[in-house]
Amino acid sequence: MMVLQSVPDGFGEAVTYLNSMPQDVVAEVCQEVLAFLSYKKGSLEVAPFIAKLEAAGVEASIESVRGSANALSYLFRSAAKAKISADELSKELSSSLAWSDSNIAVIKHIWNQQGRTLMSPELADYVLGVGKLVDLKWKLGVAMSSNNCRNLNSPFVTISLKVADPSGQVQERSFEMTVPQFRNFSKQLKAMAAVLETV
Repeated sequence: MMVLQSVPDGFGEAVTYLNSMPQDVVAEVCQEVLAFLSYKKGSLEVAPFIAKLEAAGVEASIESVRGSANALSYLFRSAAKAKISADELSKELSSSLAWSDSNIAVIKHIWNQQGRTLMSPELADYVLGVGKLVDLKWKLGVAMSSNNCRNLNSPFVTISLKVADPSGQVQERSFEMTVPQFRNFSKQLKAMAAVLETV
């Protein structure tokens, strides 16, 4: 199984909940997830589905619907990463024995229609990427005083990160740390560098 090799915690419960949903609502949740993954929507809106599920006699909560949407998001991301066809995805879902036949049919139909969009080279970096660190700068400073304390004399470290998102747009973020926090941060970076040298 390429797509369902190592599923995240709560995936099974989310699939069970998806199986209790009416087909039309599952299709709408799939559409919402795919719109989010293809960057047509900025956030994954699950609240509108609660009223539809309750009207259909299915007990619904934000957590259960969000868990189901997250499971579909994992499924579609994994399928896009593996570049599998709708038939292959359908076979894999059937062999897992967790998905209802009606949901497999819905997912197969929607993946057949929109799966190529997520697998396109333009979206591959967006769906599967998280951005790249362009630059990291730090400087040591000392806070001399504040409104509440005349002699503060507290050292701090300012970190400035430049990160390029998958589209190439660079954003700069800055934050401050205490010296002990910076030492811990530095140790973690050294540990990561040591691990990378073994690869």
